[in-house]
Amino acid sequence: MRKTPIIHVLVLALVSIASVTKADGLINAISFLPMPSSSTITVRPLDNSDRNLVLQKEFELALKNKGYTIGRDEPLILTFDATDISGAWLGGGENRMIEFSNHDDQSGIEAPRIHLNLFNSTRGGILNPNDRDKIRTVTPSSFRIDVSIDEKTNGKRIWQGWSSISYSIGKNFENSRQMIPILVENLGKTLSRKTFPLKP
Repeated sequence: MRKTPIIHVLVLALVSIASVTKADGLINAISFLPMPSSSTITVRPLDNSDRNLVLQKEFELALKNKGYTIGRDEPLILTFDATDISGAWLGGGENRMIEFSNHDDQSGIEAPRIHLNLFNSTRGGILNPNDRDKIRTVTPSSFRIDVSIDEKTNGKRIWQGWSSISYSIGKNFENSRQMIPILVENLGKTLSRKTFPLKP
């Protein structure tokens, strides 16, 4: 029987891990009561910001595609909220290559001193630039949508879900609209950290 080389096994493991961590989106959900398969529902954002009004239309479209009827004051209410979560960064400290200083004599007769930092083992110099102080992302920024479905007549919660995506500095929020069909598709389900890809 042919044995698989250890290196080959390690490569396969790394590829498997990469395929999991490459997922762009994350969704969690809890089902409290059975979700009606075909009902009339009201979509309500927690605040009427311009962004939430756009997301409200996306929710209504996704619900219609799934067979729901959209109304204004229905027994079933879908409430959502969108949140930006800022990431964390480290670095960006001083890493000076050239330093200027004046003489004690302030008459202006003598020129200022110029010190070239050629080599410095602590913070780096011209010959050994220190890249450790560059700004680097520790926690990426993320965009999250929280959704709940409640029955207005008795106040009972039927379903609750939330989804989040990470994004880089300067990236827009167009990908957030892709989260809505995923949330609607999983109405009535219980999920724990299910990942999903985002279209480019």
